[in-house]
Amino acid sequence: MNNSKGKVKKKATIVDIALKLGITPSAVSKAFSNHPRISEQTKEAVLKAAQQLDYRPNAMATGLRKGKSGLIGVIVPAIHYSFFATAIKGAEETLSREGYSVIIAQSKDDYNFEKKQLEGMMRAQVEGVIASLAMGTQNFDFYKILSSKIPVVLFDRTFEDEKISTVTVDDFSGAVKAIDHLVQRGYSRIAHLAGYSHVLPFRKRIDGYKRALIDHGIIFDPDYLIECAPNTNEGINATESLFKLSQPPDAIFAASDYLAFGAISVVQEKGIKIPEEFGIVGFSNEQFSSQVTPAISTVDQFSETLGSTAAQLLIDQLRDGKVKNFIPQRKVISPQLIHRQSSAGKIYYSTPAAATIL
Repeated sequence: MNNSKGKVKKKATIVDIALKLGITPSAVSKAFSNHPRISEQTKEAVLKAAQQLDYRPNAMATGLRKGKSGLIGVIVPAIHYSFFATAIKGAEETLSREGYSVIIAQSKDDYNFEKKQLEGMMRAQVEGVIASLAMGTQNFDFYKILSSKIPVVLFDRTFEDEKISTVTVDDFSGAVKAIDHLVQRGYSRIAHLAGYSHVLPFRKRIDGYKRALIDHGIIFDPDYLIECAPNTNEGINATESLFKLSQPPDAIFAASDYLAFGAISVVQEKGIKIPEEFGIVGFSNEQFSSQVTPAISTVDQFSETLGSTAAQLLIDQLRDGKVKNFIPQRKVISPQLIHRQSSAGKIYYSTPAAATIL
């Protein structure tokens, strides 16, 4: 019986090349690195033998010998959100064009797990890190220490630090656009399902919400502001609480599309018509938001652009070869409101044929 069937072919090594040519493995290694003490004849022979043996050098090991791994760590709260998945796509494509490989990890919105993941990246000798903070992260010391050793760029969920580059969307402006739109569509009792205010982008959305109410002469009602985790279940629970008020709202601005989706399910269960009687606007333009009924109006954060911009800032810093003496960059991307059916309006109601960007 032939036992060779199905066996994986052993990868060739520099030892195999050395044996074939009758030289030392050290000489083969020096030939690959174009060492001046190795003759051109030997270098040509090594390259020819490598081709014949289908030798593939270990890029990571080669990079480590040169003091560079060619690896970049990217850590996000969760990869199942299309916002973060698309941001990773933008970052990976930009880094790949520059010859870098990417290690992707998720923090699961837990500070201790986030720290553990970052420590693992450091053991893998990543050259830089792109990160969006976990919901539970309120101590930023680890990121400050990390940024003193390798380049770090934060995106979306960041913290205020003059020594670290950041890429964000204008969350304040996005919230103002959402409230302006709801008011223009005839809604006046507008609640905000907010993310936790210790997270910088959510805090800025809260500030934008309050500012826009003032600009429209609407008195802020603390009962209309509920901080919660940005998921569907929290959206359901928060909306149920709002409907227990003596005067429930007639619209909700949600800090995420998942919160908005949870709100929609509660409103529909109560037999309240969307958008004729109740308006809803989300945030982030998740992929599903255009596919549900009613389609969710939302603020587009341009997540792929966030990711690619963060990657480019990291590449620029790596090229400069600086960690301490460099000028951190602050990139702020302007968001856009995408008007869909969920906020078509009390007084302007008509079923739109397609989304409208405002």
